[in-house]
Amino acid sequence: MKALPKIKSKEIEKAEDDSWDFLYVFLNEYFEMIDKNKDIMKEFNDFQHTLLAYCYLDSQVCNGGFIQLIQNGYGGYIFNNPFSDAIKSWGAEETAKIVEAAKVIYKKHKEKLETETSLDEFSELYSDIKDFEPLEDEYYKIKEQEVEKVKKYVEEHINDFGIIE
Repeated sequence: MKALPKIKSKEIEKAEDDSWDFLYVFLNEYFEMIDKNKDIMKEFNDFQHTLLAYCYLDSQVCNGGFIQLIQNGYGGYIFNNPFSDAIKSWGAEETAKIVEAAKVIYKKHKEKLETETSLDEFSELYSDIKDFEPLEDEYYKIKEQEVEKVKKYVEEHINDFGIIE
């Protein structure tokens, strides 16, 4: 596969002790590939897309919640794809439940959430749409255990994520 990056086994070994460090060995390669050629994502396999979506979900939800995730353009990538089914099959069942619940809220408020906003309008979204808050609280509680499951899945299916040298 053209879009599978070459990953040095030494890099994987160095990152073994921290789940996110381990995942970023792959994700950093993906980001570099995307920076060079945005269209390369069309050549990513489902495993790569799921890992990217998981990264976007975590970074956005932890920095500004689901509203930020959607406002930054990742709503469709997370909610209009089989991400929750895929992440569930990887063992991250709690993450999948949260994403499914968030998807209902996303669909209900999609037009408002995806409208380009000023900073003030963006801030107002948090007052107007509080439905995500319990899901974000739950995500913070489960994220550490869930990332361990994602790491384990990637380790067990490593050749779907990169060519190990």
